[in-house]
Amino acid sequence: MGWSVSEPAPALDITGYSAPVNDRFTGVFPSAPVPNTAEGFIGLPYDWSGVAWSTTTYAASSYKGFAMLSPVHFLTAQHYENGSLLTAAVELRTKAGTLVSQTNTGVDNLGYGLVLTSVNVTAPDLALGTLAAPIAAPTAVARYPVLDLLTTSTSTTYSVYNGRSLLAYGRGATTNGSPRVGATTVNLAAAFNSDPTQTAIRTLYAGAGTVQLVEGDSGSPLFHGWTNPNGGAELAVLGLNSGNDVPNYNYMSLLAVAGAMTNTNAVMNPDGYALRVAGNPSNTWVGSSSQSIGNRTAWGLSAPATAPSDKYVLFDAATAGGGRSVVVDAASNQRGMSFKSTAAVGDGFTFSGASTFTIGRGGIVNYDNARQTISAPIALGSSQYWDVGSGGVTAGAINTAGFLLEVAGEGTAIVGGAVSGGGGVALSGTRLELTGTSSYTGGTWAHAGTLVVNGSIAASSGVTVAAAGRLAGSGVVAAIAGAGSVDPGGSAGILTSPSVTPAAGLDFTFEFGQVGSPTWGNAGASGNDVLRLQSGTAPFASALTADNTINVYFNVASLAANDTFRGGFFTDRDISFMTAIGGATFTYFVAAAGGSVTYGGVAYNPYTGPYTFDWSTVTETAAFSGGSELGYVGQVYVVPEPTTWLLVVGAAVGLTLARGRSVVR
Repeated sequence: MGWSVSEPAPALDITGYSAPVNDRFTGVFPSAPVPNTAEGFIGLPYDWSGVAWSTTTYAASSYKGFAMLSPVHFLTAQHYENGSLLTAAVELRTKAGTLVSQTNTGVDNLGYGLVLTSVNVTAPDLALGTLAAPIAAPTAVARYPVLDLLTTSTSTTYSVYNGRSLLAYGRGATTNGSPRVGATTVNLAAAFNSDPTQTAIRTLYAGAGTVQLVEGDSGSPLFHGWTNPNGGAELAVLGLNSGNDVPNYNYMSLLAVAGAMTNTNAVMNPDGYALRVAGNPSNTWVGSSSQSIGNRTAWGLSAPATAPSDKYVLFDAATAGGGRSVVVDAASNQRGMSFKSTAAVGDGFTFSGASTFTIGRGGIVNYDNARQTISAPIALGSSQYWDVGSGGVTAGAINTAGFLLEVAGEGTAIVGGAVSGGGGVALSGTRLELTGTSSYTGGTWAHAGTLVVNGSIAASSGVTVAAAGRLAGSGVVAAIAGAGSVDPGGSAGILTSPSVTPAAGLDFTFEFGQVGSPTWGNAGASGNDVLRLQSGTAPFASALTADNTINVYFNVASLAANDTFRGGFFTDRDISFMTAIGGATFTYFVAAAGGSVTYGGVAYNPYTGPYTFDWSTVTETAAFSGGSELGYVGQVYVVPEPTTWLLVVGAAVGLTLARGRSVVR
């Protein structure tokens, strides 16, 4: 379509506005938005997929913009929430171009930002909206970090933001006009009205290179076009639009305030998400003359300088020489750490030592393709977000100290030691392996990817598996709920839990690799998958329905009539559970070279006959490695073809001795 250079008011007023430079979309917004790919678009280097909009209008304004801080949390203005958004839905365009929406369930005030008494709002303006469910899978939309430039983690001096370049986001000229992006700079960042909670950014209202906020722009995000420690271009949130005092200044409430970030985590953490916080490294590891993390020369510093503390620090294998072995021989506290990518392979860093390495709100970001290994004990200094990248991160013991650790990234994160403390653990990436015997008491979430528990997280308050997540392993977990999939083992294995709550649509996947019973005493290689449920009263909180799928993969050379496989579920409770699982949807697959489906590294085809399958539950004494247990186990009987069935009717009658059964054809 052609670009329009007309500028009907009201709209985000941009000095020198032109559609190719300032409009986020071409096409019809919001029904068919097409990203602006014009060479001159000021937002071209950045991912805008995490900027959502409201599907309802407020007063005479057009659609609002919201920065997604997680798949279920978005930044918004409190003075807008006094209007109609509480019942609105939020919509966005994913990275793949799909329009998705989700209902907003409420707004929490963060206790920071300007108080706009001029519009009869007495609460500070920063607020966080929470959706009823994730608007999309974590990797489908951008998730914006807060840019933390404070000199110390508790600093109340915000002049470090003065003069920073800004990208202000605002409304279009009409209801169906594209949102706009305008470039400006910070004129002043400070606590206003002598109130440390009313920290805001001030920008000039008029003049060259400025934007002017108009009615309808409030709540939309304020970004900095950030160059991350690896040299990549990202959008980093500073705050949101609050108001102006025409004709002097625009005012944007600042989120990058220690207390505001803490309060944001207080809202996000109960849902299993941590605020992503980013900063510019102040120091880069040298490591050539010393390997000690507390030695200034290891950071290339001379006296009277000291080793960095409470800073964002960078580890670059290309400039560290042979000093990639970091010794944590004294307590160290860093606000965040990044690993820069290199062309080499296998040049990751190792952190050893018995002293505690405290990691603050910036967490860990691994841009490299190499694995980073931290065997020194870790303590969390704040709730935090780790992006382990493609290379992955291996950690030893982690003390959550009451905070949430959320792990993302394309690679595998491995925690080989115990996770302790009152905090929780969440996976939003590809794979997280927990192999230690942990005692942390917070929640556990698999928002996406595969959470593998080969140790114990029995002390956790519960495991929630989202629709995009999977729970696997041969360890012990807390009670399970959610809408994802429970897949015991790695290959075939036994996963233990008190109970499952299937009502949200939880699915189950079992691999059967041997006829007869599982090898009960070998949880890591049991032959047949088993989800052991230890509750003596209610192993299934409710009965499975057609919304719950039980997938069975027969990893055997061939199926034969009258084969019997035991596994799937085992309950310590000595009562048949057939009525609890009989209403599920059952699907079957059989191993086949070149099959159309791959599971656990094995090729399968969907099974189409000639046999059918008869599920039942039977009593069995299972000789687990920790002691024998009398209970009930699932049993799958391969029903002969109809012509053969009459010849084995006696055997079929014998099977009715099982207390519960269901023929699934």
